[in-house]
Amino acid sequence: MSSANRLPHVTCPACAGRAFAKTTGKTSALFREVYYHCRNPDACGHVFVVEMVAIRAVRPSRYPKPLHALPMTEWRKAANDRADNDNTTGAPESVAGT
Repeated sequence: MSSANRLPHVTCPACAGRAFAKTTGKTSALFREVYYHCRNPDACGHVFVVEMVAIRAVRPSRYPKPLHALPMTEWRKAANDRADNDNTTGAPESVAGT
């Protein structure tokens, strides 16, 4: 087993119960698949895959790898997950390592 036991639980899309990461499969440096199993006490049994993708950086790395450069964005509160961040309307944002 890999680092799946350190990942947070998510809501099961089938029954809204708690689902926990069981296994992971790293497919690249910026993408990972995580297999989640529902632990609903009513025996939902749903198993589903969640994709984890690095989409942007909020602080440049001290040790950047040119092949893994992410677009830089302005730091926002907690999650930095707002949809208005994803739509570029103007000058492109700087990219780490450039």
